[in-house]
Amino acid sequence: MLFIRVAAVITIFVHMEKLKPLSEVLRPDDRNSAFVRLDTLQPLTMAEHYAEIGAVVLDPQVPEDIRSYFATIQNVYLYSWFAYDLYTVAEFLCFTAVEMALRKRLPYNGIGKDKRTLQNLMDQAVSRKLIRDKAFSNVRIMRQNLARDIRFRRAISGRFPRSAMPKSNYAAVLQGSIPWLRNHHAHPRMHTIMFPGAALSQLQVASELINSLFA
Repeated sequence: MLFIRVAAVITIFVHMEKLKPLSEVLRPDDRNSAFVRLDTLQPLTMAEHYAEIGAVVLDPQVPEDIRSYFATIQNVYLYSWFAYDLYTVAEFLCFTAVEMALRKRLPYNGIGKDKRTLQNLMDQAVSRKLIRDKAFSNVRIMRQNLARDIRFRRAISGRFPRSAMPKSNYAAVLQGSIPWLRNHHAHPRMHTIMFPGAALSQLQVASELINSLFA
């Protein structure tokens, strides 16, 4: 987990993007050093940056062209080490990868041009239960934490029904949020710069959603 130095927030957001000088193409973007690991309080290294990306994988059963496209997104995220503004591009491309996978998994069988939107495809995938909550690591972690809370409450009070815990429907959350976020990036009203952690989280969600489609 990363922690951002408060003083660095201004540097990240109040920054006019420019084409990097040729002499600085392979120089790491200083904005990446604004984040430190919570365990060491040291900035993330390039090796750690690479390892985080490499840990996000698509399963072998995902069609090759989708895996190839996803690798391109990983490379965009990788090179964000040298151009911080590419984190936003990587996040946007995650949504296009999801749409690509949905169209591959839900081929159009109608007559004429396929006019289905990303929202239509997400609705269809959720209704057919192709997107399952258990496929997402953040949901599994949340459920593990809830189970631990139940055990603790039962140890204290002697009883605590599972029905008393809130239910989750992560597929429904993604059903509404992914089309909205894709449209937000595709039709910008301002230049948005993402944090690395937010872009990496979206990369993880996209990979798990795509894996769920082809499970």
